[in-house]
Amino acid sequence: MFGEISDEISIRIDQKRSGLSDTSRRQLIFKVHSKLRSENEEAYEPQVVSIGPYHRDKPKLIKMEQYKLMYLNVLLHRRGESSAKKYVEAMVELQQQAKSSYAEEINLEAVDFVEMLCLDGCFVIEFLRKLSQPELYNESDPIFQMSWLISATKKDLILFENQLPFIVLQKLFDMTKSQDEEKKLNDLAILGLSSLMPVSYPGQSSRSTIPAGHEVVHLLDLMHKNLTASFSNTLAYPKHEETKTTWQNFYRFKKKKPSLQKPVIELLHSGTQFKRAKKSESVLRITFENGVVKIPPLFVDDHTESIFRNFIAYEQYMSKPFETWRYVTDYISFMDLLIDSPSDVEKLRNRGIIRHGLGNDKAVSAMFNKLSSDVSIESPFCYDKILEKMREYCSKRPVLGGQTSCGIIFIPRGQSFHVWLHAFCFFSHWCRPYFPSYTRL
Repeated sequence: MFGEISDEISIRIDQKRSGLSDTSRRQLIFKVHSKLRSENEEAYEPQVVSIGPYHRDKPKLIKMEQYKLMYLNVLLHRRGESSAKKYVEAMVELQQQAKSSYAEEINLEAVDFVEMLCLDGCFVIEFLRKLSQPELYNESDPIFQMSWLISATKKDLILFENQLPFIVLQKLFDMTKSQDEEKKLNDLAILGLSSLMPVSYPGQSSRSTIPAGHEVVHLLDLMHKNLTASFSNTLAYPKHEETKTTWQNFYRFKKKKPSLQKPVIELLHSGTQFKRAKKSESVLRITFENGVVKIPPLFVDDHTESIFRNFIAYEQYMSKPFETWRYVTDYISFMDLLIDSPSDVEKLRNRGIIRHGLGNDKAVSAMFNKLSSDVSIESPFCYDKILEKMREYCSKRPVLGGQTSCGIIFIPRGQSFHVWLHAFCFFSHWCRPYFPSYTRL
């Protein structure tokens, strides 16, 4: 009897095992888990065009399917071809490799999957070409007639869930490249999509900074690598024994009030200065020297939250814990430490560090505060050394001996008495009636 039961259970388990997907394959394209997307689900979903299988056939995206066919027609006409057969055949050869790139189960017949690769891939390539070569589009182009649709399409192309494997794009690009086309696909994509990046230096993100030989797995990966490449060169990966110090420093600042979490206004009153970095190769390159925090300018618009959220999702899924940096995740966490309220945003905006088109500073502070929610922070932390320097700098300020709503008031080195009084009066309610001229920063 027991033998029969064990045989039945063994068969059942073996059947379940045989139905598992191949876990040895490298998964590159995921769907964002519910906890991460709960704060802003719309930030991860395409608004005008579906690329790949995850959002295929959604009603609001159907219109763009006709545009994909129109773009394919234009491509074939420009090349003097009457059929897409050779491109379809190329996609047939890549279908297994492409399908294995998706972490989720793809419920598409082989014919539908290959058709999707061909149409979506050709659309992406043609769209990127038109972004950098205006002579390729005309007044009848349905997308380039409307600036909002161009912008929305660009944003959709770098959503984490809305990707094709880069090998598909590279194959179609190589097959359709004209003899006088000099740009590589990497450069074409970076040039076309760089306007979405949250940087304020003209042309800062429109040129490739990715070292030769680095593998690119999809467009979001490409843009992430380009955003972080120059910054990553400034970081030395910590040794294992340094990891504990990293986390002590992070949580020392992350801990809530009164004194160890230092928003901008508090840091200003402890003698810390904030300046816009005059020149930086990366928006992520924040420095702290001699009491001065230098931050590259950041431009925030309606797309910024979605861009940051998708970069964070990419890092959460693609980074190896304890082996790779999570650049954007750490940048957002650092900025969240500095920004507690609209007043903090105002101080940074007045110093040229933050520019935005969101209407008010409250929207910017809310964005940073929400972005850091439900994010898994892993060691090492990119800004650990900066936090440690800031903590040491603030802790060494001479103590007045009084408490304020912000914690201990420090008299910054080299500052005159009226500068200290300015800071003290700002936080001390009993001083305000007697020194009205010192109650504002």
